[in-house]
Amino acid sequence: MRNYGAAVLAIAMLPIGAAAQQFLSAPGPPVDPNTRFEVASVKPSGDGSGAILMRMLPGRFESNLPIGVVLRQALQKPDYQIVGAPGWINTERYAIAAKVPEGLPPNAISVLLTNLLKDRFQLTTHVETRELPIFNLVMARPDGRLGPDLKPSSAACRATIEARIAATAAAGRGGPPPPLPPLPGPNDPLPCGFMSVPPGRATATGRTIAQIVPTLADLVGRPVIDKTGLTGLYDFSLKYAYEGRTAGPMGPLGPAAQPPGAAAPTIDPDAPSLSAALQEQLGLKLESVRGPVDVVVIDRLEKPTLD
Repeated sequence: MRNYGAAVLAIAMLPIGAAAQQFLSAPGPPVDPNTRFEVASVKPSGDGSGAILMRMLPGRFESNLPIGVVLRQALQKPDYQIVGAPGWINTERYAIAAKVPEGLPPNAISVLLTNLLKDRFQLTTHVETRELPIFNLVMARPDGRLGPDLKPSSAACRATIEARIAATAAAGRGGPPPPLPPLPGPNDPLPCGFMSVPPGRATATGRTIAQIVPTLADLVGRPVIDKTGLTGLYDFSLKYAYEGRTAGPMGPLGPAAQPPGAAAPTIDPDAPSLSAALQEQLGLKLESVRGPVDVVVIDRLEKPTLD
């Protein structure tokens, strides 16, 4: 079995407003559902200071986040597809340090975390399909014109993305995993393929509409289905009135998930609603409908046994 080594990174949790990508488990070979960390320590995270992160290093996993982030990563579901979880998962942080068995592929992270939650947090779940409110994302204008802030990506960016896809495909055939692109600094331009979603803003480069849809779903708190018919890669910039939801694997942010000393998000009273901003700036519209949604129901989740 191949050792993926230092290139494995499950999630890089960044300060609010930093550029980030959605780091869910990468595709890979089947993983034994009984795969577990060799050793795992779970402790309260103390006074809330220190790094705000979740990462997998060679042979080691570390996290210092509310357990809700770990739960979402384990189940590979956003918060609106997880039902019945207790409220404390978004407010109490735990320091987790675990030894990763040698030679596991990157997609083993969800299995490892699920079994950790079962063993230490008594997690039990079942899956249901429920008829729930959802949104269809459609073109806002009858002529299909894009809004002024949604533009096709440059040829150079398209070439960069194609090279990354080829490297990922080669990794699936047994080659080395492609390295993650370097994260930009706070004043650097957004590199191709990245998305930044600070409160009240969303910008991206080199993304398909299908890749933008999960961010919209996080912001509106329900599934979003792409019905635009748009293909290819796009850059966009969106400014809207912040209403308390943040996109990304952290889900809804409780106080414990905020970086130490972080200021409260600035609210622009003149910014349009997210729905209005989508239409005016991107030329897209959310239509409210109902449809089947697969949800994970939390039957049991308790505060952990501690070391």
